[in-house]
Amino acid sequence: MDMVTYKATTTHPLRLWPLTLALILSLMLATQGCSSVTTKVKSLWSSDDDSTDLDDAANANEGEPLPPPVANVAINYRRPGDALARATVIKFFGAEVIANHQRDATKTESVVRFDGGVPIWEFKADEGTFGSLTGVGSAKYSLKSIEYAKVPDHFSQVLPEEGPPEPLDRGSYYVFQIERASGSISYQAVKVLADGSLQAYNAQPRAGSSYLLCCNVTADFPEPVILPDETQDAGGGAAAGPPPDESPDQSGPPPDESAPPPGDPTAPPSLDPSSLGGTP
Repeated sequence: MDMVTYKATTTHPLRLWPLTLALILSLMLATQGCSSVTTKVKSLWSSDDDSTDLDDAANANEGEPLPPPVANVAINYRRPGDALARATVIKFFGAEVIANHQRDATKTESVVRFDGGVPIWEFKADEGTFGSLTGVGSAKYSLKSIEYAKVPDHFSQVLPEEGPPEPLDRGSYYVFQIERASGSISYQAVKVLADGSLQAYNAQPRAGSSYLLCCNVTADFPEPVILPDETQDAGGGAAAGPPPDESPDQSGPPPDESAPPPGDPTAPPSLDPSSLGGTP
């Protein structure tokens, strides 16, 4: 029977060092490779090409109209038993800050003059007199908030006479005027931004279409709002259609290629048929 002899070999630790070093270098390269891939993925995710793809996906439904902005106005009452008597919304088309006043160390009031001033929505309590609003059953008139274009129960619309009011317009300004049965009136000035969100400030009327806004009005409040379609028009230039065809009219017969070019001295002189003899 054949005997198989196994010989145990012992490798000196110094002989294993090159192999160990090679394994360490391989692991380091592998780790750096993973790190490079991760960095590359992040770079691609934030690159212009990827952002374009995300924008294209976000604008896939750009043909659909944007939902109208929503405005909710909170109403408070300082007097017990007070109630809402009337609400009016006035639309403006521009704004200009004409003065700033330091109210205290942290608050600045601004006098803003608005352009326009068209009432677009108004509703009032169904009761004919304010006295009935503050008596028994007045709780149904003591609304805590109202939403634009939605007439609450127990109130009737005054403007417009028929149908709902126009939607809030992005880039326009509005003043919500809230009248209470006690006679107190509060105002709130609102700017509708391009994304449909609102900038709102408490306001007090001044001369004409000016209001005192409190407080710390943002610097861009009087600036026009750039709407998405305006941005596209500005970036797309004035070319709305294909470029005009500047090629010459090809409707006539093709030129005679056998004829010499104009100004060629070898070309025969042109003849006037009237100078020729015989029958024309």
